[in-house]
Amino acid sequence: MRLSFWWKCALTAALLPQFSSPLARTLWADDLATANISDEETPNRYRDQPTETAVENASYQPPAEAPAEVPLENEAIPELPETVVPGRLSNFPAEPLPADTVVSPNRMPTPASQTGSSITVITADDIARSGQTSVAEVLRGKLGVDVVRQGGPGSITSVFLRGANSSHTKVLLDGIPLNAPQNASRLFDFSTLTTDNVERIEVLRGPQSMVYGSDAIGGVINIITKRGQGPLSVTAGTMGGSFQTGQVTLSAQAGDERKYFSIQGSQYHTGGVSQVDSFPEQDDFNLGVVSGRTGINLENGLNIDYVFRYSDARADIDDQFAFPTFTPADNLIRKNKTKVFANRVQFTHTALDGMLQQKVGLNLTDYDFLDTDPGAFGTPDYQGQTREVDYLISGQLTETNILSAGANYLAEDASSTFDPRVTQNLKGAYIQDQFQLLPNWFTTAGVRWDDTSKAGTAQTYRVTSIYNFDSGTSLHGSIGTGFRQPALAENSFGFFNPNLRPERSKGWDAGVRQELFGGAVVADATYFRNDFLDLIVINDTFTALENVGAARSSGVELTLLVYIFEDLWVDASYTFDDTLNLDTGAQLLRRPEDKSSLSITRAWTDIGASATLQLIYIGDRADIGGVTLDSYYLLNASGRRKITENVEAFVRLDNITNESYEEVDAYNSVPFGAYGGLNFTY
Repeated sequence: MRLSFWWKCALTAALLPQFSSPLARTLWADDLATANISDEETPNRYRDQPTETAVENASYQPPAEAPAEVPLENEAIPELPETVVPGRLSNFPAEPLPADTVVSPNRMPTPASQTGSSITVITADDIARSGQTSVAEVLRGKLGVDVVRQGGPGSITSVFLRGANSSHTKVLLDGIPLNAPQNASRLFDFSTLTTDNVERIEVLRGPQSMVYGSDAIGGVINIITKRGQGPLSVTAGTMGGSFQTGQVTLSAQAGDERKYFSIQGSQYHTGGVSQVDSFPEQDDFNLGVVSGRTGINLENGLNIDYVFRYSDARADIDDQFAFPTFTPADNLIRKNKTKVFANRVQFTHTALDGMLQQKVGLNLTDYDFLDTDPGAFGTPDYQGQTREVDYLISGQLTETNILSAGANYLAEDASSTFDPRVTQNLKGAYIQDQFQLLPNWFTTAGVRWDDTSKAGTAQTYRVTSIYNFDSGTSLHGSIGTGFRQPALAENSFGFFNPNLRPERSKGWDAGVRQELFGGAVVADATYFRNDFLDLIVINDTFTALENVGAARSSGVELTLLVYIFEDLWVDASYTFDDTLNLDTGAQLLRRPEDKSSLSITRAWTDIGASATLQLIYIGDRADIGGVTLDSYYLLNASGRRKITENVEAFVRLDNITNESYEEVDAYNSVPFGAYGGLNFTY
């Protein structure tokens, strides 16, 4: 039964405990452009936050002589619990998330220095310093990540991890799977995902199906919503700039030992640029978002946590294959309208003085997509729904050993104007052990079993390990497998094949990390390789889909973080990613072989100010039809400063050199733009 908007609003209001607060587009995208089976980073960090380089398999320790960071004036200071308590499991979200932990590798908060996984953490401070309002733009230039947008804001936006397909990136919001079931390959379109109410973004690279099941072949992007902590605060913001861009935001948050909430709403508009690069008209984009989290801690160790996000988007688009040339062309009346509502309620019970923890989560996500002018052979309307129940039990067997087991049941539906509703489901279970072999040697190992209703079974595993030497050197590595069950569009719609098998992958990485001068210099070098099998591609006669594709990606990720002074630091990264379609011998589409990033950040903590200058390089890429997209540079800058105790000003400059480039052949990119605004906090 389809949930109405007013029912969703009523449910949200009912579940906000004891507080009074002010208060998507997931396209049916043609993924054939990326069906030939990415990578990169440029973190900007304040001293007490783990950097992308530093979180790369270890928690960051600031230089010994450096004082702790002075918070920006009037910022709420959360009262964090001890980050590591021997013999006790972390209790997020009942308690605030410790800064030196990561959630995604083991599906529970784990000290960053104790995981061998390749992970990047982007904090709320990083997002604020970037000045960006979309998750895709925050991810652009990050290690192991390729962001490809088919035009200006609001256009289809795909994210690739370590050379895998965009449909191999599993996207989660506080454990809610966001990959769209009605999409042609179940990829997630990032065009409507904003930074509203986001506490952190974790990018976990490499196959992760042992923990997360289907779709986690290339990796996982996990968005974690703000929890709310401290006394009640309300923030109103306004932003404006180039291309008739404007945004207004309103947020509120509070929290104590018993209850908490954080909620934010925003309305965004931009005149944008024409999607197709041969036409001058602008393609507008409008997006409204409401996002929140609320919870309560009851007696006997029970926490009830509720997360939701609703987005309503409208984007002007152009035709991708216009008649009679079947090339991109302008369309003045075509719009895509997308509504997405995702929500999760989770019950967590902690017992035995924090040594035993059980979690039960219920997820429900609705997708509604409308194309106002799809053409004579297009489909105007698509709907999808994902329902999931998951269970996780974790026991602290000893101070150095945590044993976990989990299970989930996921059902997904899809329908369109011309196709009746179809359903498929997936059942999975896994067991995982985190243990310490020696005082500085930490390992995690696990296995998983999945059974899909239409594509059969899949078995996956993962092992990660890290050894931290007293000299500041760390050796880290991981090996694992992944799978993706066929999307409903692949086994039930169009050129469907009901006999398709899951796509599969195997990946591993190994690296070394070195800290020097008490953490003032941090360097990391990691080699990775991914092999992809049974990829779903169209057959030679263009009549059906088949499991005949195979591909490979391998390369090196390098990062360097240098604190020149305690308030001035440089962050650099380089990625070499050699991708290969094993069937054709060609480079995989839209994934550059070389990428690099360099940023320099200056903080003035005494006046509550910071500024960042960032340079991104993207190398040549192959595209459809044998086209080679030229390399390009992007120079961006951002800054912010407290004007008064309650007012903060911010500014952002994108593409300062006005570089002309294409992320997709024949589609525009955004030229130089300047944006700025004010935040008022009470």
